[in-house]
Amino acid sequence: MAFVSSGFPEIRAIFLAQFHPDQGPIVRLSVPEDAVDSRKRAYGGAPGDSGTPAVGEGDGPQNLVRLVSRPASGKPAVDSNKIDFNSIETTVIPKLTLFERLITVNTGRFKVMCYPIAVEGNYARNELIFNMCFAFDIDADTVCYGPVVKRVGCLLKDLETTGRLLSDPDGARPLKTMMRQLVNNLNNHGEYQIELDLKGLLQPIASTGFSIKLFPYYKAPRDIRPFDVPVKLVDFELAKSKSAQTVYQKNLPGDILWDLVLERVTTCIDNVNHVRRIARLAQMEEETVVLALKHLDYYGCIALVDIFKFSNIYEAQHQMRELLRDPNLQRECLEY
Repeated sequence: MAFVSSGFPEIRAIFLAQFHPDQGPIVRLSVPEDAVDSRKRAYGGAPGDSGTPAVGEGDGPQNLVRLVSRPASGKPAVDSNKIDFNSIETTVIPKLTLFERLITVNTGRFKVMCYPIAVEGNYARNELIFNMCFAFDIDADTVCYGPVVKRVGCLLKDLETTGRLLSDPDGARPLKTMMRQLVNNLNNHGEYQIELDLKGLLQPIASTGFSIKLFPYYKAPRDIRPFDVPVKLVDFELAKSKSAQTVYQKNLPGDILWDLVLERVTTCIDNVNHVRRIARLAQMEEETVVLALKHLDYYGCIALVDIFKFSNIYEAQHQMRELLRDPNLQRECLEY
């Protein structure tokens, strides 16, 4: 699985799907341009045949059967390096009940996230249906991209309502520019800022600027029991001083920005004391200590282990052998 330097999953492709009044679901734009295979395929057609064959006046029952028969060729109809749009078009352009909902669908080796939109108005079928889709590796953790996909969809809806960006033929140029910069900036920097020039549209509006930023997703903190032992994963004193320097740009006491409860709890964490003992040493309620430790656990500052008991039997597992074989692991262990 590929990741950018910031730790977020890499966008493999982005494409704009739209419902055409005559052709049905289509891919209007994509970045890269050849990332999506959107050729219409019919079962039983010749390899590479595009378009759905129609039953004409002289067609008999044999031709009707050919429409639902399986392809004779055993070769895959779609390049595995491309997104098979035909397999997901009913999900990307869904029924009305799924509009403006975050949707994730897998196809081949890709995971596609999208947020379908329908804009009512003076259109061919009284509404314009579109969906800006983001494609990732199928095993990528894309939870952090949910707000981004939703924000892009809502932004395009607003631009279509105010400036007819998607329905205007001249809107393809700024759309393609936006899509290309979205991929590059989010992959390389984890954020995106752009100023769109939309003065040439049928309903021109002022230049529109907007920004998008990726934020890491943290799982909900675990339940902490009285006999759990918090183990430090960061240097609390160094974290305090760095936070003060970041805010005030000068050397100040490290505890100037820290919560008083956290300050008292962290001084009692020595990788041996359990929760109940920390509460007794800090002279605080146990529930208050648990809340403080949940906060530290949420941001990955501590790990929770069972209390050491002399009545227990402890045994090193087979992974411990790696410590004997790997000099890099030994060095990391000493440094930690």
